[in-house]
Amino acid sequence: MLEKIFINLIDQIIKVQNSHKISPGMDSLLSRNWEFIFSEFDGWLILYCITLKQAGGYWLYPMLLPETNLDEFKKHLPNFSIHPPSSAYDHVMSGDRHWIEPCWGNPADFYHSEMPLFFDRQYYGRPKGEETYYEFNQLVTHPLDLHWSEKKGSYCRINELGEEIEIIKIIKNSSVKLILIRRKALDKLLYLGKWVLVRYFSFNRFNTYWPSYDACKSEIYEPKEYDAKFEIRICKDEYVEFRGAQIEKPKTPKEQLLSWRFNSDEEVEKKYAEFIVQDWKNGRILKDYSINPKNFANYFTESDLPFETSPIFFKAEVLDKYKNNPDKYELNERSISCRGGWYLQSYDINEYNQVHTYAVYLARLPYKEQLHWLQYNEEPKGPISKRAFQTDFEAQFPDEKSLLQQLQDVLEDLGKVEIGDEKLRIWAPKGGSWETASKGLYYVNSENANQWHDFIIALANVTNEGFLKGPLKKIASKLGNKNNQLGTLGLLKFILKASSNEDKISIIYGVLNDLQIRRGKGKAHGTWDTPDGSLIDDATKRLNEVIRAIKELKKVMESL
Repeated sequence: MLEKIFINLIDQIIKVQNSHKISPGMDSLLSRNWEFIFSEFDGWLILYCITLKQAGGYWLYPMLLPETNLDEFKKHLPNFSIHPPSSAYDHVMSGDRHWIEPCWGNPADFYHSEMPLFFDRQYYGRPKGEETYYEFNQLVTHPLDLHWSEKKGSYCRINELGEEIEIIKIIKNSSVKLILIRRKALDKLLYLGKWVLVRYFSFNRFNTYWPSYDACKSEIYEPKEYDAKFEIRICKDEYVEFRGAQIEKPKTPKEQLLSWRFNSDEEVEKKYAEFIVQDWKNGRILKDYSINPKNFANYFTESDLPFETSPIFFKAEVLDKYKNNPDKYELNERSISCRGGWYLQSYDINEYNQVHTYAVYLARLPYKEQLHWLQYNEEPKGPISKRAFQTDFEAQFPDEKSLLQQLQDVLEDLGKVEIGDEKLRIWAPKGGSWETASKGLYYVNSENANQWHDFIIALANVTNEGFLKGPLKKIASKLGNKNNQLGTLGLLKFILKASSNEDKISIIYGVLNDLQIRRGKGKAHGTWDTPDGSLIDDATKRLNEVIRAIKELKKVMESL
């Protein structure tokens, strides 16, 4: 559904087109209320406009003109002759000669010729009614990093928060066709190409369907409010046409668009939130302290300011946002990234279940993302994790691998075991890789039942869903199995029993089967069964048991 601003814009275009019929008067045909089309609409500019069905109305078409040619161009206004190209390059032939020719003529004229922003393409391989579409010039989309979004129906880019932002909007309805572009994006393009935007224009009104074009008179009109030149052609009191071009130059300060100090998402310089900061350098807790980098110092600067590596602590729920949207966020054990956007270089969780990171990394996040972290900010209940201290301050590898890393290692080791003359392998990651199989598998850091259920489902997916039924059936068959109805875990149980490893059944099959049962009672099937006691402790205990089960299973398979 269109936003209100665009609905209002379409209504105003239609109203202006027919205003002389709604409020007839001596000067209704000559009313200049059509000039609003050159205005800025909440940060948007109209590139292209054509009104449909009714006689009269707008035609607006944009071109990029090298600014060095502007003075010469103005001499010829308001006259123009333009044929919007349907492609950037054409196959041209003359007799037996064939070559490719750009739409602007001689390639040597690239820096002197007008350039189209888009091409009106037609392809009958598209669905009926959608054969005609607008394809934007790569001179526009590539420097601005724009991509067509089917979801938005617009040319978009990903902002620093990982959100799709419409930059070029295409609107088609029964009354009007519109193409709009964000002012800042257009200004950046004009600066980069040393262009100005020329909007060729025609607007006409009819008082009759069959006006007389005899005895017409014309005059030149140059508005003072903006750079343009038009011819006004008047035919009695039956027809009027305003025809010419308007010239648009960049209005956003150049340094805001082409400087590393600014990004395209912010109107002003970067903002910083205020946090509770552990100033370990000076042995104090700072409250409501801005994480602006100027408020911190590094190890090589003599200052009373806290170090930029001062830790900031948060409730574990700060991570839930990233766990719940794995398509947008990549939550690794020590880092977090947003697709196409920001990156948190380091974080960890201490023994008090507090998430912590350092001021220098938190300050690099977009301000809106800082505000998310701020709502979970709390005073430290203890020091940073032992792992973080070893890696970040002692520059050493941690004493032991994390549980998820241990799980990955033992599963990959199990997948390498080859059994029998056929060299059967009984496990492979679901989806072909650990990254795919383990998607959504995170530690449980809160007593949130939903988080625990997600953990159970993900742990079952990464572990049990990787067992290969075909090889297991062959191994079980060689050990005497005649039951063709057994699933992968049932086959594992049979193999353990038939290979004189009954003492391992509870350690291996029991653990993996209980995981599968818990998964079946999870939110995926609506029964919502959770264990008594701490869900954090249960998840940690279960993860350790699964790691042990896989280690023991590997030993059994190696002995077959």
